[in-house]
Amino acid sequence: MNMAVPASRFDTPLTRAEIAGMVALASRIVAPLWPLESAIAVNPLSGFEEYPFEIAVERAAKQFAARRQLPVAQWREMMQAGHIDERALRDAAIEHLGGLDAAFSMLGLDVSRLDLLMARLSAPPVSPVPVSPVHDAPVHDAPAMLARDAALIAKWCAAFFDQGQATSAMPHRQLGLYPAVLALIGHDPDFRALTGAAGQELLLSVPRNPLEAIAEGLCQLEIAPDDQVDWLGCMVSRLPGWAGHIRWRNENADAAISAGNPGTMADLLALWMLLARSGASHTAAAADPPLTARPPAGQPSVTTTQTDLARHFGLLDSQIDALPPYARDQFAAIAGLDEDSMAALFMTAAEQTYANALAPKLRSAAVRPRLASTPDAQLVFCIDVRSEPFRRALEAQGNYETLGYAGFFGLPIAAHPAGGARRKRLLPVLLSPQHDVAEQASAGHEREARAVIDNAASQKHLSRLLDTAKQGGATAFATAEAVGPLAGLLMVARTVAPRWVGGMKQRRQIARQNTLGPCLDRHCIPNEGSGEHTGTGQKGLGNSGLGHSGAEDIDTRGGVFTLEEKIGFATALFRLTGLPADTARLVVLVGHGGTTVNNPYAAALDCGACGGHAGGFNARVLTQMLNDPQVRAGLAADGLPVALHTSFVAAEHDTTTDVVTILDAAEVPDTHRDDLAVLVQDLQQAGDTNRARRAVLLERRPDDLERGAMHWGEVRPEWALSGNAGFIVGPRWLTSEVDLGGRAFLHSYDWTDDADGTALTTILTAPMVVAQWINCQYLFSTIDNDRFGSGNKVTQNVLGGIGVVQGNGGDLRIGLPYQSLFRDDGTPFHVPQRLLTVVLAPFDLVEKVVMSNGVLKRLFGLGWVSLVVIDPVTGEAQRWRRDEQAAGGWNDLARSSAPQEENGQ
Repeated sequence: MNMAVPASRFDTPLTRAEIAGMVALASRIVAPLWPLESAIAVNPLSGFEEYPFEIAVERAAKQFAARRQLPVAQWREMMQAGHIDERALRDAAIEHLGGLDAAFSMLGLDVSRLDLLMARLSAPPVSPVPVSPVHDAPVHDAPAMLARDAALIAKWCAAFFDQGQATSAMPHRQLGLYPAVLALIGHDPDFRALTGAAGQELLLSVPRNPLEAIAEGLCQLEIAPDDQVDWLGCMVSRLPGWAGHIRWRNENADAAISAGNPGTMADLLALWMLLARSGASHTAAAADPPLTARPPAGQPSVTTTQTDLARHFGLLDSQIDALPPYARDQFAAIAGLDEDSMAALFMTAAEQTYANALAPKLRSAAVRPRLASTPDAQLVFCIDVRSEPFRRALEAQGNYETLGYAGFFGLPIAAHPAGGARRKRLLPVLLSPQHDVAEQASAGHEREARAVIDNAASQKHLSRLLDTAKQGGATAFATAEAVGPLAGLLMVARTVAPRWVGGMKQRRQIARQNTLGPCLDRHCIPNEGSGEHTGTGQKGLGNSGLGHSGAEDIDTRGGVFTLEEKIGFATALFRLTGLPADTARLVVLVGHGGTTVNNPYAAALDCGACGGHAGGFNARVLTQMLNDPQVRAGLAADGLPVALHTSFVAAEHDTTTDVVTILDAAEVPDTHRDDLAVLVQDLQQAGDTNRARRAVLLERRPDDLERGAMHWGEVRPEWALSGNAGFIVGPRWLTSEVDLGGRAFLHSYDWTDDADGTALTTILTAPMVVAQWINCQYLFSTIDNDRFGSGNKVTQNVLGGIGVVQGNGGDLRIGLPYQSLFRDDGTPFHVPQRLLTVVLAPFDLVEKVVMSNGVLKRLFGLGWVSLVVIDPVTGEAQRWRRDEQAAGGWNDLARSSAPQEENGQ
């Protein structure tokens, strides 16, 4: 029976400030969740990074009722596919058993503890295994059903945070999430059924301020002071998707995003408190899966496993019974090893397999003699793992040098697209925009720019009009009758001729790139109230009056950037990558993005360093700076005299089609047109080569990759960053002879120009941290695609323009879809392993950088990232020691990682 506790049991509530502090602590348990338009990778366990990796996984599994590890059966499949070396698995088993002596201790009958454990790991059980109902699907788990109270809150969150998809907006949203829901929830039949008369009575007396409502509820529920933050954290974790969205809105989004419907974590917790006080959450929590640890995959009993192991070694049960007590206990302990413990050994072995294959090659390259040469062109790519194989393919075409740099090119900017579209943050989420750059008509293309913008505005208006007509109660059927035949023809065209349909979209995009570009002469101010631009000047694009909706020109700062700022950003390119001042005739800055249609996760294919957007805009901005004579003079004054013959060019790499588009080609001097023509031809050939390589991984034809990028039914346009495993910091010659298989982030770096470690600190605390977020998102989305991923694309629906849900409602999904991680037969394509960072630099320099930064000490010391450093003189390699006290230090690499001879052994 639902019954509110009498008011006489209230104690003195906490103050608003005290509750606000507790809410802030509780909210850390979930990671921010970016919306679909700028989806970027985040470690779903970021709230647990203060713990050693293994403890964090254990705590998160209990908090979110998630798997701790991938099922052992799938690890065995990956071992058979060659992703795990048996020697690495043996080494992991030896370490687990306590070292060589303990591992090789004999249990009798010529069987050692190591023999027994290796048999347990490698051989599936002979006896039938009872299947857990939670893990009954070999491919992926069915989405967990929300309890009634969680489903109720999720439904109201969807209505409140909707971004215009609903036919009618929820009333009272301007009041905030909690007050708005309070005003309406009494009329909700689900609320009435869940809370009964107690809920209706409580609505009359509950505080309207969310902080006061939480304080009052904590008193009434008699939650002990030491348990209050944990209780609030438990409520936050029951809807991690909506809680993550709230964190993003309040901590990372522009203020304009939430101006019309503010919602805080206190609002969400006040709603949970409302249900808890009415008794609803008490009755639901007992059966709600998110509040209890998810059971491990089905496994046989210890007795059955002992029998299976005995059979494996040709032993009888009577022989096992005759063993000494110590041996029988050891036999039983290994037989009783649970699935998660075994899977953890496989993951360790996978990590060691990767390190053992990579480290010797890099150590050999570090001491190999090198011949200096002047390249015909230098191309600076994003560090993204998808750039590495393309770079290798391009280098095979001619005398080209490629470098790796964070894809936002070090520019802390936000872009304001012409036509009044929403401001785009084109930088890592760890940073905030310091400069707002408008898009304007290119010189001499004002008329074409006006046509492009008018066309885009007309299409947007028509789309909104059609959506309104489809959703209207009086117009829905008439709209279907009127546009049905046209929609049917378009559906047929998208299905049978996707390249033709997609080609129209590409032509519009190319027209925009050719007529519009970044304007560095005017500083834009974002309007915090609307998300548009402020100002009283002309509604125009550039000085021609052609573009921005409400843009204001400000001349007091002399443009978007001061000259000193331009020189600083240009200098960073050289200092952080080791790019020499004696540059080639062409230096190309290559941003990247992806191409896909009808795909909610389109932004996930774009550049994560650019906030889930394509990186071409940033490349164009920095290119303008680098071609500025005043910037060139400033670089020379700082000791970086760029060659006079060098022309900087912007480009964008489409990672789905492997097409590289030269941006602002008309700005390239006539003296460099022939050089550019040769480069374009070689880029096309490199694209063909890399597309053929990727087609094998996708099990498709190379030409089908371009078709799939345009097809509205394609669920896997590319593998994106699946397979990511390494982050390598060093010059390109360190890796140029190594086929990294598209699994490594490559950041160029020259330690000889970084005596104080400033550049290395920047690389490890910014790009590497982003890479670690990406790595953890892929890792945990693979381990448990229901809890930490987003499940099957086939059953997903976009909700409110914000995110995706499984089915017709519920919690927002927080990670990657199943198709981005698994093959169609259910085997993982992505190997879930932690990031390996390799740095070519002196040990003392790296140690100084790590020990002076708390984030790096935590990531390396607590096992979230492995760090290997190669001495650039001797080729000696050492691994940073795991230490929960963050004391640091080095361990020699295993003998298996010693440099190998060049004879292929």
